[in-house]
Amino acid sequence: MIRSFDWRDVRLVKALSEQGVCLDSETGLTRGTRSLRNALLDYLMPGTGAPTLVWRADAHNGGRKTTEHANGNTAFGQLHHRPGSEQARILLIAPKCSASPEGWLKVSAQLAAAAGERGAHHLLAEVAEDSAEFASLRAAGFATYARQSLWKLSGPARAAAAPALLRAATHADGFGVSTLYANVVPRLVQQVEPPPAHMGGGYVLTQGGEVIAYLDVRRGPLGVWVEPCLHPEAYDLSEAVLHTGLQLIAEQTPKPVYVCVRRYHDWLVEILERAGFESMGSQAVLVKRLTARVTEPILKPMPVVEGRAPRPIARINITGRDDERATAQR
Repeated sequence: MIRSFDWRDVRLVKALSEQGVCLDSETGLTRGTRSLRNALLDYLMPGTGAPTLVWRADAHNGGRKTTEHANGNTAFGQLHHRPGSEQARILLIAPKCSASPEGWLKVSAQLAAAAGERGAHHLLAEVAEDSAEFASLRAAGFATYARQSLWKLSGPARAAAAPALLRAATHADGFGVSTLYANVVPRLVQQVEPPPAHMGGGYVLTQGGEVIAYLDVRRGPLGVWVEPCLHPEAYDLSEAVLHTGLQLIAEQTPKPVYVCVRRYHDWLVEILERAGFESMGSQAVLVKRLTARVTEPILKPMPVVEGRAPRPIARINITGRDDERATAQR
């Protein structure tokens, strides 16, 4: 049985949270999953937390009672979705897939249905490609559309030998960033992920009036998340762009910095290693395309006028020969 979280599930969520797998790396690293808090918030004030679904196996298994929280008989999952967004993400599923393979399949399928009902077109998840969770999501209908590696800088950023002329991005840079995104990011990724809409907190490098580098920076209470997007023309400036961006970020916060490098920006990996970043591993970025449920019939019955349905009006097409015949009869 699977249903939405309520007060009866507090102990279950609290017990399983630490055994879960976070599938939204940015949120997990910069804000934390906070599973029980998010579940309670959404239960008490829908829209303020994370929609949470709880799965429990049948009360009896082969005539023998099962023990709750044991033998993979329970699981829960949470969504991360902003109202009106076409994207939803699986925030977390607990416990790990190896502990509850049936629960993973049930919960991931129902999370997809819930995301579709909320108006999302795509459900995303990030997971290690060599994990049991990856295999389970593929079995649930998810497909790989991108790959990425995560890097962490815990200490001070190294100074750039030749700083780049980065500046804070503004709303006026939106078109330039969108153009850069369209020229650099593979079409398959663009079909799932739209260009950045919020310029606040990011940095741009312009050349000849065009944006050739953009650092998308998002800050949270636990750390800073950076996604670089550089045009091939900025290849020689890559190291200066990253070092300068890190210095600008370090001036504002001492928190850990996480950089997400997509496969089409692989040349940045060596620069991050020289800058003192530590590898956190690679991930497959998965998507499941959704369809929203239609709550009203597309075809509606015709209105009844005075107890009788109106008859359809026949349309008569008059050709040129008919016009001549009508004129002759006059």
